[in-house]
Amino acid sequence: EDDDDEEGTLEILNHLHNNRNCLVVYINVDPIKGNLTPRDAALQQTLEPDLIKYSDYEIVVMDDARVYDKKSPRNWEDTIVFSLLHAVCHAKAPRVTVGAPETFTTLGRETSFLSLSFGDVMDAAPLASKLCGDVDAMELRTDLLNADITSDRREVLYQLQTLREMCRAHVTRAPAVPLPNSELLLEDVMPVVYTVRTAHQAGSWPDDEEGIEGMFELLRLGLRGSVTVLDVESAWDPTQTDELLTLAQERYGSTLVLGSHHVVGNTEPTSLEEATELFAKCGLKGRAHAAKVVLSPVTEEDGSLAHEASRQRDADIAANSKEEVLIPNISLVLQEMGQQSRVLNERFTPVTHEALPFVAAPGQLSARELMTRKISQRLITPRRYTILGHMIDYSVSPQMHNAAFEACNLPHSFVRSDFETVEEFVGAELFRSDTFGGASVTIPHKQDIIPYVNILSDSAKAIGSVNTVNAVYHEKGSASWNEGNDGDATKRRTLYGDNTDWIGIYNPLSQSIATATSTRNNDGTTTATRGTILILGAGGTARAAAYAAQKLNCDILYYNRTPAKAHKLATVFGGTVLPSLEETVVQSAMPYLTDRILLTAVISTLPAAAEFTLPDYLLVEGNADMVVFDVNYKPFITPLLQQAEDANLKVVRGSKMLWTQGVKQFEMWMERNAPYRIMKSVVLENCLPDTK
Repeated sequence: EDDDDEEGTLEILNHLHNNRNCLVVYINVDPIKGNLTPRDAALQQTLEPDLIKYSDYEIVVMDDARVYDKKSPRNWEDTIVFSLLHAVCHAKAPRVTVGAPETFTTLGRETSFLSLSFGDVMDAAPLASKLCGDVDAMELRTDLLNADITSDRREVLYQLQTLREMCRAHVTRAPAVPLPNSELLLEDVMPVVYTVRTAHQAGSWPDDEEGIEGMFELLRLGLRGSVTVLDVESAWDPTQTDELLTLAQERYGSTLVLGSHHVVGNTEPTSLEEATELFAKCGLKGRAHAAKVVLSPVTEEDGSLAHEASRQRDADIAANSKEEVLIPNISLVLQEMGQQSRVLNERFTPVTHEALPFVAAPGQLSARELMTRKISQRLITPRRYTILGHMIDYSVSPQMHNAAFEACNLPHSFVRSDFETVEEFVGAELFRSDTFGGASVTIPHKQDIIPYVNILSDSAKAIGSVNTVNAVYHEKGSASWNEGNDGDATKRRTLYGDNTDWIGIYNPLSQSIATATSTRNNDGTTTATRGTILILGAGGTARAAAYAAQKLNCDILYYNRTPAKAHKLATVFGGTVLPSLEETVVQSAMPYLTDRILLTAVISTLPAAAEFTLPDYLLVEGNADMVVFDVNYKPFITPLLQQAEDANLKVVRGSKMLWTQGVKQFEMWMERNAPYRIMKSVVLENCLPDTK
């Protein structure tokens, strides 16, 4: 209403943003399209510089009710809520450090991103279903957008929002985007690569002094738009580049920085030494999460030069590992002479699509052309994966993983291996073949497989069982050749044993529970109380549950029909064994609670055939926040879950554990993001009760 109110609002924003380090999102309503009154529009114009200054992310509101997909129209509110939720999930995601495994998963093996070449993203809307199907991310080439868009910061941000919204109904390979410590998880977010390619770097953006200033401003807009990958050219002003990277590190830690350099217009071939140095330069002094070098060919021999330089750069880093860390490299050569470089490139290859008006860079291939050439040249070996167990006709793993391979256009297969003993399996053709890629191991072989793997993960050692085997092959002459443990004279392999069962338990629980509560004392103070998890059963899956409960920092109670087995778990993971579930027994095991028994979660690893249910006293109103987790995924509704639902408690089904641990298995095997929504939908299709 007056200047004092405006100053007070800005003081509060300044305090929240700078002193309290709060996440601040600016909802920027377009004054014309958003139908602001003249007074509100004038107020917005006055406050906007400070609103931008005291916020990290920005969402643009234009009340124009765009329709992206007539088959699945969304209302105006839904699109804004989606943008807001995505911004919050992105902002709250863990910071990704340079060289971290997450970087190699996001920019994974045999992944690709589509370079859009439209002046307005809306022009791509009719093609969205075709464009999204074969790729892992979309590249917004802001330098190719119409001038009336790039001159208006709201329009640029809105293009970014439009691209995500346009892709929502059609994403197939997107990873899940969770909000930490929350049940919120977005499954339909297309990752976006945000690029401002300058004229002397094979792009269209002016690279005079004014143009470079505008480029850095657009890059800052990309950060505010919560992009997955920010392409930062390595050729420009070091001071401005440093300021941008500092901003990205301090406020946008979940955005990956891709340092890039394009060599264009050269008449002399680039040497291997020069190309290798360009990869070092694109590391942006250790601040880039990945490096991209694109060369121009002068002779036919130049087609593989970028790939050779990438390998040389990796070798240099390996020899200097105390000073530098390995990062993903993207190595390309332009023009038709350079198409083979795209086939040789192992990670995050830019591609085009037949439906686009023109390619964003000369020599680009479509995603399917790229994969066809890789397979025909045997750069990708079709691998065979399997589920190892006994009496496993019920297993949904083959359907889940085969659907994931198909969604990612990978030539692999997943079959069942039903054997009474592990010895039968390791003597079989599949395990001995050099096409064996790995195994998902289930009962009764999770312990018996251990002697046949070469390296155990920390989690597998702690849990004492393996549910995932990963076969890694080493070519003769490669740096990892000596790490191979068996194989023929030209190829060796190492078998890694891991356990993803605990992740299938940990992730859903971490989204559903509060692991610590506060108890109010008589003197008015509060005391933090650790959460308590009751584990039913004492077999291999119970060990994974106990490991997950440890990671959740919870106290553990065990109940098993044979207490001696439960005592073995308590010895390894800590906790208390209950001889029964009588109320007085459970109460005595929880002395820190004096009035009623409050459990954080119950995890049942008992067979579904046991038809176990909880004593009624655990289902009282005071336990309304308790989560009941049943690891069985068939039947979909067990008596325990039905009991919990009838008491209005939160439940986690075994089907969620199945696809969660399966996603992790896929990522281990493929070294790339898993198609989360595809894997989830296949599991549910095969687990939901038949309603016919």
